[in-house]
Amino acid sequence: MVANYLPHTLVLLNAADLSLNKVIPVVNEQGQSSRVGAVYTADPRNSFIAALKDLKEVWEISYADNPPAGFAGWEHNYDKISGDVVQPAPFPVRRIVIDDYLDDFTLTQDYVQIIGTSRSGGGQLIDLDLKRTHRRFDLSAMPHLSSGITWDYQGREILTTPDMKEGVITILDNKTLEIIKKIPTEGPGFFIRSHENSPYAWADVFFGPNRDLMHVIDKRTLEIVKTLKPAPGKTSAHVEFTANGSHALVSIWESEGALVIYDAKSLEEVKRLPMNKPSGKYNVHNKLSRSRGTSH
Repeated sequence: MVANYLPHTLVLLNAADLSLNKVIPVVNEQGQSSRVGAVYTADPRNSFIAALKDLKEVWEISYADNPPAGFAGWEHNYDKISGDVVQPAPFPVRRIVIDDYLDDFTLTQDYVQIIGTSRSGGGQLIDLDLKRTHRRFDLSAMPHLSSGITWDYQGREILTTPDMKEGVITILDNKTLEIIKKIPTEGPGFFIRSHENSPYAWADVFFGPNRDLMHVIDKRTLEIVKTLKPAPGKTSAHVEFTANGSHALVSIWESEGALVIYDAKSLEEVKRLPMNKPSGKYNVHNKLSRSRGTSH
């Protein structure tokens, strides 16, 4: 599924050959349209989740071969004898009305809830099964929740997210959404990554004068243990781990940039591949295995 700013649509493509399957206008029941801010696959639910920038709604679109009855609302054929429920057409849309606009979000590991932020500040927990905002919670500045990752810390699962406005990494209890700690950084960041086989999380300083730095956080202490400078004066961005977690790959996001490969245990550089402004790197294995060290 492809999300569009213009026109206000969601586009379904066939995975085999990327041919067009269906175009879904992003319009609410009152006829108001919206840009789509983000769309993610929720594999365990056989659905896509879309955040709308201009409407206080989240959409869930089922791609199941036989969508559940009532997925987009109950329909009956009104036959006095059978009273059968009408089976939904392919790709039904469940429209979930929420408390505020959703600008950025992440999905819980069980894919039941959305943890999101709005342009007015603060966060909201949206339950996809209950089909509503479950509750609001405090969250300052502009955390980049769509790059947030989780790990276990002192007997509880935590959610860790960089902030695109402030030099801070926010750590929340992933169940209560209580802020456990804020780690000061050398500037606002964009991405954070880790791996189940690594004791470290890596976070860039994407915005501002210190954009050439990369912080390494010890997941056991929640402290920055090393700050790398892979290419002085050049933007270090978007870490990604290998499938087994043995190496971390850093993009030097410049026209005369590079892909810098680090030993994820020793934190020493292993190899440098010159590249022209390398950008996003997404490990298919880590995504499909729903690693807690990458975003979903």
